[in-house]
Amino acid sequence: MKRNICLALLTIVGVFATMTTYAARQDRASLTVYDIADNLFMLANASSVQGMGGGGNTAIFVTNDGVTLVDTKIKGYGQDILAAVRNITDKPVTTIINTHTHWDHTGSNTEFPDTVNFVVHENTRGHLASDACGDGAGFQGGSIKNCDSFKGANARFLPKTTYSDTLTLFSGADQIDLYHFGRGHTDGDTFVVFRAARAMHTGDMFQRLGLPFIDAPNSNGSASEFGETLEKAVAGISNVDTVIPGHNPVPVTWNDFVNFSGFYNDMVMQTQQGKAAGRSVDEVVSTYSVPSQYSDFSAAEGRLRTTVQYIFDGQ
Repeated sequence: MKRNICLALLTIVGVFATMTTYAARQDRASLTVYDIADNLFMLANASSVQGMGGGGNTAIFVTNDGVTLVDTKIKGYGQDILAAVRNITDKPVTTIINTHTHWDHTGSNTEFPDTVNFVVHENTRGHLASDACGDGAGFQGGSIKNCDSFKGANARFLPKTTYSDTLTLFSGADQIDLYHFGRGHTDGDTFVVFRAARAMHTGDMFQRLGLPFIDAPNSNGSASEFGETLEKAVAGISNVDTVIPGHNPVPVTWNDFVNFSGFYNDMVMQTQQGKAAGRSVDEVVSTYSVPSQYSDFSAAEGRLRTTVQYIFDGQ
C-alpha cells in the first residue's frame, strides 16, 4: 500500500488511530483519515464538529480485489474521497455501501464509475428511486432524501444489489456483514460490520454522542422504534471493538454504542412515563434530565422536543 507518511499518532477512546489531515477542494471542510485497522480507515470532517460539514463519515476498506466505501458524503466530494483512497492504495473503488438514503451519505455516488456495485437495504433503494425528492437542498429547505440525483441518465447509479435483513459480502479477511434491524433514523438503515477488523459503521443510527435526528416525515423513520432497533443491534452484533459513527468527528468504542442505546431508551422510558401520567410534551421536555451514567451524551432542547413529540404521536 502507498501511505502518506505525515501521520500523527492519536489515542482515541482507547483506540490507537493514525490521522492525516489535508484540505479538501474548493474551500470544503478539511478531511481527516483515521486508521481503524491495517486495511480499514475512517474519512471524517476535521471541521464543523456539530454541523454537517461535508456530510457523513466515510469508511474506506481495502480488500484483495479493490476498495469498498461506506457512504459518499454530500455532492461534490467524490474527488476528495478518491484522493484519500489514492493516498492509501492504487486499487480501484469497486463497491459502495450506503447506510441510508440521505443526501449527506449518498451525495457523491454519481461521481464514481457506474461500474461500481452499489449496495443498500431494499427500502433505501426505493427511496433513491422515488419521485418525492424535494429540491435536493437538504436541511436548507428541501427533502433530505436524495433521489433527484438518480433521475434520467443517472438512473444507472441506482443500486443493483439490495437485501432485506442480512447480507454478507466477500469472505475471509475481506468479509463484510450488513444488518437491518428495523426502523430508526429511516426505514432502511444498514449497520456495516467489518469482521476481521472488529469494527462497525453505524450510519445515522448512531450519529454522535447525543440525541439523533430522526427522519420520520421523509424516510419513514421512527422515534418510537429507534430504541428497539438499537437494542436488536446490540444483541445481534458481536465481536466489534471500534465504531465509526455517522457524524462524530472521531471513532468511538463498542461500549459507547451500547451506552447510546441505553441513553436513548431511557429517554423513551421517561417520555412514556410522562405521557402516561398525563403530562404534556412541554412538561416532559422541561423535566427531562440525562441520567448520570450517560453524562457523555447531550440532549439539546430542540432535538429533545422533536423526538418527544414523535413518541407522543406514535411516530
